[in-house]
Formats: sequence, C-alpha cells, structure tokens
Amino acid sequence: MKPLLRYLLFLICLYSFSQNAPQVVLKDSGKLKLSHLNVAVNITGNYATTTYDMKFYNGLNRTLEGELVFPLGEGQTVSRFAMDVNGKLREAVIVEKELARVAYENTVRQNIDPGLLEKTEGNNYKARVYPILPKSYKHLVITYEQELFSSNEKLIYELPLGINETIDQFSLAIDAYTDHLPRMENNAYNKLYFRKKDQTYRANFEEKHSLPNKPIIIEIPNKSGQESVLSHSDYFYINKTLTPNLKLKDKPKDITILWDASYSMRNRKLEEELKLLGNYISYLQNVNINLVSFSNAVHSNTMFKIKNGKWHTLKEHINNITHDGGTAFNSFQNLDVSTDEILLFTDGLSNLGSFSNINKGAIYTINSVVSANHSNLNTIATNSGGNYINLVRLDHQRALELLKQETFQFLGITANKFVSEVYPNKKTNITNNFSLTGRFSQNTTLELLFGYGGKVTQKIPIYIGSAESSKLVKRLWAKQKLKDLNTNKKENKDRIIKHAKQHHLISDYTSMLILDRLEDYVRYRIEPPQELKREYKQRIKELDDIEAERKEEIQERRADLFEEYQDILNWYKTKFPLKSKKVKKITQSAEQSNTNTTQNTQEASPRTQTTIPVNQTRNRTHIDSTKRIVSGQVLDTSGQPLPGTNIYVKGTSRGAQTDFDGYFAINAEVNDELEFSFLGFTPKSVTVGTHSNIRINLEEDASMLEEVVVMGYGVQKKSYVTAAVTTVVTQALAGRVSGVQITTNAGTPGDGSTVSIRGNTSIANNSPLFIVDGVVSETNPLAKLKPEDIESMQTLKDDAATALYGSRASNGLILIVTKDGKDKNQDAIEKLNEEIAEKIELKPWNPDTPYIHILEKEATVESAYNVYLNLRNQYSNSPSFFLDVADFFDQRKSPELAIRIISNLIEVELHNHELMRALAYKLEYFKQHQLATIVYEKVLELRPEEPQSYRDLALAYEYTGSPKKSFDLLYKLYNGDLLEKDEDERFYGIEHVAFTELTRLVSKYQHKLNLSEEQQKEFTDMPLDVRVVIDWNHNDTDIDLWVTDPNGEKAYYSNSETKIGGRMSEDLMEGYGPESFSLKKAIKGNYEVMVDYYSDNVQKISGPTILKVTLFTNYAKPNEQKETIVVRLDKEEDEVEVGNLRFNE
Repeated sequence: MKPLLRYLLFLICLYSFSQNAPQVVLKDSGKLKLSHLNVAVNITGNYATTTYDMKFYNGLNRTLEGELVFPLGEGQTVSRFAMDVNGKLREAVIVEKELARVAYENTVRQNIDPGLLEKTEGNNYKARVYPILPKSYKHLVITYEQELFSSNEKLIYELPLGINETIDQFSLAIDAYTDHLPRMENNAYNKLYFRKKDQTYRANFEEKHSLPNKPIIIEIPNKSGQESVLSHSDYFYINKTLTPNLKLKDKPKDITILWDASYSMRNRKLEEELKLLGNYISYLQNVNINLVSFSNAVHSNTMFKIKNGKWHTLKEHINNITHDGGTAFNSFQNLDVSTDEILLFTDGLSNLGSFSNINKGAIYTINSVVSANHSNLNTIATNSGGNYINLVRLDHQRALELLKQETFQFLGITANKFVSEVYPNKKTNITNNFSLTGRFSQNTTLELLFGYGGKVTQKIPIYIGSAESSKLVKRLWAKQKLKDLNTNKKENKDRIIKHAKQHHLISDYTSMLILDRLEDYVRYRIEPPQELKREYKQRIKELDDIEAERKEEIQERRADLFEEYQDILNWYKTKFPLKSKKVKKITQSAEQSNTNTTQNTQEASPRTQTTIPVNQTRNRTHIDSTKRIVSGQVLDTSGQPLPGTNIYVKGTSRGAQTDFDGYFAINAEVNDELEFSFLGFTPKSVTVGTHSNIRINLEEDASMLEEVVVMGYGVQKKSYVTAAVTTVVTQALAGRVSGVQITTNAGTPGDGSTVSIRGNTSIANNSPLFIVDGVVSETNPLAKLKPEDIESMQTLKDDAATALYGSRASNGLILIVTKDGKDKNQDAIEKLNEEIAEKIELKPWNPDTPYIHILEKEATVESAYNVYLNLRNQYSNSPSFFLDVADFFDQRKSPELAIRIISNLIEVELHNHELMRALAYKLEYFKQHQLATIVYEKVLELRPEEPQSYRDLALAYEYTGSPKKSFDLLYKLYNGDLLEKDEDERFYGIEHVAFTELTRLVSKYQHKLNLSEEQQKEFTDMPLDVRVVIDWNHNDTDIDLWVTDPNGEKAYYSNSETKIGGRMSEDLMEGYGPESFSLKKAIKGNYEVMVDYYSDNVQKISGPTILKVTLFTNYAKPNEQKETIVVRLDKEEDEVEVGNLRFNE
C-alpha cells in the first residue's frame, strides 16, 4: 500500500453543547475545506431523519485517506452512508464488521476506492474513506435517524450548525408531516420559515458563501395523553405521551457519589453537573456523602457530612479533581458501599473494566456530554431501579424531579396470544413519551402495565387494528429488537449480525461498506447495492470451483503445519554443534557440467521498449520432488531482490539461480552448505538447518563496484563491455540504491540505458526527476557522474514525490548528493531536507523532547504531575506524549502515576487497536496483568481476523490464573483453525511460535487443562535455556530480531540456525510479529539482543511503533525467569540494541 497520511474528519455534533463543523483537521492544524453542505430533514410524527450531503475539497498535493469521527446523541443511529465512486453515488451495504474491515483494508492496499463506516464505543461512529485525491472533491452522504423526545408537551428536534468557516454553497430543507404548525425557537435564519403544502409543513433555505453557525431548534405541539398507533403488514408501533403520577421517594440519609475522573470526561459540563448536585443537596438538607473519584483506579474515597444544605467543601473538592487515565468501572467493585443510593457521574465509556452492581440501592447515572454510551447508562440505572439523567437533553427542573421521585417504569403487557416479539419486553424507565412495537396476527387490544418498584399501579389499554399504515413501522420494530438483543450482546452476537443484515442496521457487530469494483463484492461474497445485484448473482454462481480449491489449499496448509512442527522437534533433538561433513572431491567433468548448467539458466529477457527487470524468466533448475527442498529469497541490503544469484550445494554439482523476484529452490539436506554468489557482491555461505525456507541478504563489494555492469539480459564484467563508462556508472549504482531499475534500451551495451524507479513502470515515458545537491537537474546526471563522486543517493515515489515537486515528479524522484556539492550547496541541500521532513516524513521520536526537559526541572513528583496536566493541553493529540511522560514518572519511582498516564492511550482515539496493543505492552511491563487482559480482550473483539489477537490474549490469560483459556486460544493457532483468516499468508510462522508456547503450557499446567489423551500426546516437553520473543503494535511493519551469542555469531533471518543450536522463527514481514530465538543448550556468557527496524509501509498518526521484548532463561523449567522490556522505536534508527541476557549456568 502506498504511504498515506491519515487525517481526522470531525462531523458536526448534534447538540449545542458541542458544536463542530464538518472538517478535516490536519496534524499541523490545517483543514480540508467543506465546500458544499446540503441538509435535508424529514419529520414524521415523532420520527426524524437528517441527511448531510457534503463535498470536501482537498487542496493539497497529496492523496488523503479521510476519517470522519462523530458522536450521535441518545437514540440517534446512522441509517445511510454513500460515497461517490467514478462520479456516481454508491450506497453502502451492511456487512459483518470483521469482513467489512478485511475487505476495506485489502482494497486500500490495491489503491482502489472503498468506504467504511463503523460504530465504535457507545454511540460514536467512524467513517473511513479513500482516496481523497489532490485538488479534487470528495462527495459523502450520511443520514441518521431518531425518535424525538418530548419536553413540556412539545416534541423537540435540534439541528446544531456550528460551521465557523464560510462554505461555497449551503442549503437546508425541512419537511414536517404533522397536524400542527412547527415552531422554530430563536430562529437566526430570516429566510427560513414553514409554509403548509397539502399535509406537509416545509421550510427551505439556500445561500452561497454562507456561514451557518447557529443551531435550529424545532418544537411541535405534543399534548399529554396524545397517542399514535401505526401498522404495516403484521407489524405495529405505538407512541404515547404519558404524565406519570408524582411519587416522592424517601429522602436518602447516605449517598455515594462515584465521580468519573477519566480522560474522556475532561470536556464534561461541570457547571451543569454541579448545579444539579447543588439543587439536590439543597432539597435533602442533611445527608452523608461518600465521594469516590476514579479513572483507571480509585484515586480518592472521602466522606462529607452535609448539614443544612451547605456543601462548599464538597464542591471545592470536586472542582479540584483532575481528569486523567482510562475508565475502569470495576475499580470500585471491592469498595464497601452500603449507602441508600448511588449517583454515578460518567459518560458510560468503560474501556478498562465493566460495571457490576456494588449496592442494593438505586443507581442514578448522570451524564453531560453528547459522546456518551447512553445505552450502558440506561441499563445500569434501569436494572437498579434508578434513572438515567441526560443533562444534554433534560432541563434542571426535570432532572431534579427524577432524583426526588420514585422511578416510573413500563413493566410489560398482559398476556395476549395475538401478539409476539413485543419490544421493549423488559422493565423500561419512562419519563414522558413511550414507544412500544411488535407483531400481531389479528386485531386486538393490548393492555400496557406501568408502575413503581416492580408493582403495577396503572394499566392502559390500546387497540391495534387497521390503523394508519406506514413502512417506517417495520424499521422501528427492527431497531427496538436490536436494542433488546444488545442487552446481552456477546451471547446474541450471531443473532445481532443476522438481524442487522436483514434490516440494514449498523450495530456493534456490523458496519456499512462501499466497494468500487464488482469483483471485490464477489471475492468477499458481499451482496452489493441494487444496481450491481443482477451481475453479482451471475458471478457468484461461478465461485463453486474456486471455493473448493480454496478449502483444499487450506487443508494442505494445515497438513504442512504439522510437518513443520515435526521439523521443530527434529531441531530440538539435534545435538549441537553439528559435525562437519566431509567435502567430496569434484571431478573436472562435474565442474564442467555445473558450469554449463549455470550458463543455460542465464536466459535473456525479451527485448522490448517496456522496462523489464533483470532475469525476468524463471530459472529452470531441476528439482527432485522426492528429496528435501530448500527454498527462499536472495535480497540486497536495501531489501531489493537479486535476480540471477548463483546458488551451489558445496561439494556437489547441484546448482540453482534466483528468478526475477530473487526466489530460488534447490535440493539440499540438513548440514549441507549453500554458497550464494552474485557479481559485485560478497559471496556468502549458509549451513542448511531444519528450516526449509531461508532469506539471504548479500552485501555489496565496494572494491568491485566500478567493475560491474548490470545489463538488461544478465551480468557482465567491465572488460567485456564496449559501452561508454556512463553505462558502468548507471548500472553499478542500480545495485546500491533501493528501488532504482536499469534497462538496456535495445539489448546491446552500446545502445544506452534507461533509469526508472521500481513500481512506476508504464507504457509512456517513466523517467524520474533528478535532484542533484538540492537543485533540479533537467538531464540524467548519471551520464556524467562517476560512482566515487556520489556521497549519497535515494529514491522517492508516489505521493512522497509529488508532494515535493507536483506532477513533474509523477514518475518518482532520485535525490543525489555529491561529495563536492555537499559543502558547496549545503544551504540548498538542507532546505530540501527540511521540506522532505515537513511534507513527507513522520517526525521521528526525539528523546530530547521539550516537555520532558520541562518536567525534569521539577523538584517533586507532585509538582511534575501538575506541570504534566498543563502540558497535556498542548500535546493531547500525540500518543507519544503519554508514552514519554509515563516513562518519566516510572523513572521517578511513581508507577501508579505512570500507569494512570499511559492508560490515556485507550481514550485518545476510540477503537484504535494499535494504541491498545501499545497500552497492553506497557501494562504487562508494570505487571498489571488483569488490566492487560481486558485490553487484549478488546483487541480480539476489534481484530478477530488477525492471529496475533488470539496469541496476545492467550499469553495474558496465563498470568491472570486462566491457563485453560490460554490453551484454548493457542490451540486454535496450533491446529490451523485460523488459517482461513490469513489466506494471503501474511502471518505465516506465528503457529510455530504458538506451538513452542503450548508445549510449555501443557508441561506446566497439565493437571489443570483437562486434556484428552490424544491432545497430551501432541506435545512433548521442550525446555530451553534461552528464549527471546519480540512483538510490535503496528501493522504493515517489518522488524527483525537479531541475537548474538557469546561466540559472536549472530542469529537472524539469514542465519536461522547457529553453530551452538540457536534457532530463529520465521521472518514475519507484514506486521505485529512475533519473532523468536530459541536455544536448547546455552553456553555461558552474554547474549546481545538487537532489532533491525527494517521497513514500514504506512505513515501513521496512531503513534510510534512500540516493541515488546520478552527475555526468558530456563524457559519451561521450574526455575524459569522472565523479563519484559518495552521499547519505543525511532523510525530512523535501523539497528537498536534492546537488551542483554546473561546465562551463567
């Protein structure tokens, strides 16, 4: 996937408490312009839909992947998502969340237009769209729906328009299907007023160069007792406005206040909450209040005795509470709470532990922010007999009444055989208007039951028959059923997915997906929008054979796994160091035969005008499939393949040559020695171990640089080349610079060469733009430069190139600094480097960050923490800030503060799995295994398609006393149950690591695992003297593990088996890891652990790459020792020493 910059697009909040214009906010505070906004509102009875039709303009010179993050209010849900695809709006379809994300991310990797809208925590939504092209518009449509709430005998609809920048075109159309004239409160738009047309009241407004920054509030008369009954087919919907009889509760004498002091509550409306609390205390006069403040843990527990309503001390204490850390609702479950009632002030976003009732009394949940988990808050309050008080929606008088009164509830219906699937079907709190929906088989009268404390005090009969018909009824029923299923969402997951797909509902387990091509819908078996359905059904019939092949391939991969486990056991049983094999003498005829074989494999590439890489034709080495085959890839030190590399089995006549992509295969046995050679590179020998797949990196031989020419049809010595010296220079540099590709134009050395950048080939001209010493060169400078003249050379392509020089660099950039020019043109070179850093590169982590220097000046931990809280306002959008500051307080011996600060990562961006992994690593480091397990559980819920999610959680379960859970998850990996989720084999090799970990688990907890006899036979004890494992939190990132033993031999992907028996796991190159080093019998001394930050393919705004290093001695033995190190990697540091392990036994 091309390197992309991802940006947040914040959609408008839906209440005046939090008004944000739809805009793309860049990291440098720039904005992607909202150019057109057309809003359409439809109000039918107490149901409303609001549609935002938006066009954003990308005035930048780079392609963006946009992200809209927006909260919706209580009872509001997204019902439509559409995006322009090839100039036409394409509607989203409902897809299971895991499948939708996999399809989206795989499509983005192909640089094709997808769109994805997901529901995150609570009632927050995130839409991801790609691409937003340079100097182009992106057209998006989002619709949300809601049932209107009632206040003072009026239905209320609110449309906040907090747009603070002029937009090119704005229009608003409101249609209200009602018997009463709607009224707009404090209307700031003079031209906007309602006119009646037939049965509709319509108001519309249109303006160019508009600044619509004032909210619109619509009130529709809704008298008490008003009743509406709708039906469609066999579905019915009832809405009734109720006025409950006031029933004051006994005044509580003792109250517990649970005060959410987490990071997400920093924007709470504190004045509104304190006003309600003050009014309630004034009403109670004398009361004992136990104040408990919490975030990731309980921070204070203080008792206040209130007399005569005077609560100044309590108020001051609350005003001084700081908001920091994640939210753990289980942090106070061990508190002794025996008060009459609980007031829980929170947004309901629990991310480090779920709520469990800690008191027999009523719990009143109180919230003042839009982006809350309203469903969670309602459930907590209703189950306890309390009430949810939403200060965003309720005025203070009504909120105080809910605290003073008994809770009025819907308690169900009298049994009626003519109705079914009636929702709600559980106790439901009632404030004003109440809705009930279900299915009926014939006309009947329903008897609705209401009351207090579970006792029926009121019965209301409602007739259901041939009422007013509306197609909305079925959808309203479907939404109420989904709400009911969500009360036990984990148990009802499959039912929720089926129901949501059937009724086009977004949910915790389903998303809205837009794909560009029909073949992508077919590939993932996702039913497309209406216009593509006919062709989709025809294509899907052709998939049966492909599906059978796919299943057969997965079975073959599963069988291969068990053979590979046997390879690991064979390695473990092998005695090291290995005895040297006696080298056989090679006869002259054998040598001649081998030479002929090599020459025959060097076939010329087709001679065409299109640039063709070296040795594109596959090598034709004879392979005996009945014998052991070793395969792999040969690369240079920059990671580019080396086609045409010669491989020999030492002491034999067997040879092979790499193909266009650097791949090879050869018959070789364990202990055979493979020799790799490529002209211009230092030869290398590797002893074959138990691995059947190896990756080799050859290093350039500087002494041979001027003597080598890489031609379009092979490799030649300079003495055999008749072309000009410029060809030698050009071709020689091709092997030294990552991404440079050289083509001989006509097939003979004298015809000159074409320089291009890999990945930019096209039929048209694809010559890159050259920059020499910071200045654009209009000609190819390599025609004049000699290799010894060049100080450095690098390539940039795609968006990185065009960000600097626009369309002139559409074929890429080659940046050259000469030895002579690095001093003479120093200013131009530095200016270019600054521009690259600003426009292209991520700002690398600098341990000398200014905020750490400021903190270091503080004499005490307390003063440093207060300074951190002030600094946080400036750096709140930087995950690196929280990581660095947490390390600072850890070094100051304040682990509690460090844990609180690092836990903010889970609230910086909702549902960011990479930040969650980083947090879990740090929690493991702090030995907070219970919290780490909760985070890993959330990661698995978010990313079940990635095998790392299962392994991470499995390892965490062991340290929370759940070895059986650990075994079950690891066994899924071992048994190949997850292979289907990784069809592209991006994470091949993780199963081998899990196998080693399972052997330890079975050995250590055999009596607790209750395994069958067959399962016990699958695992053999494999204790190790030394084991090192690395994991990292970022996708599409390649990090390599290096371990150097006391003899100085380095184990890594190209030397996967050392002389003393060290074994490297497979090289995972596409994200997360794990990679491991295992040693059965260690020699005494130091083992140096290093990592090579090899590459990443995505520019990330989700924070730096975090590496977890786990060091074991005496692994799987009674005296096992383990140490966890968490390292933050700098993108510019290639090789980083991350630890030392000393073995003394």
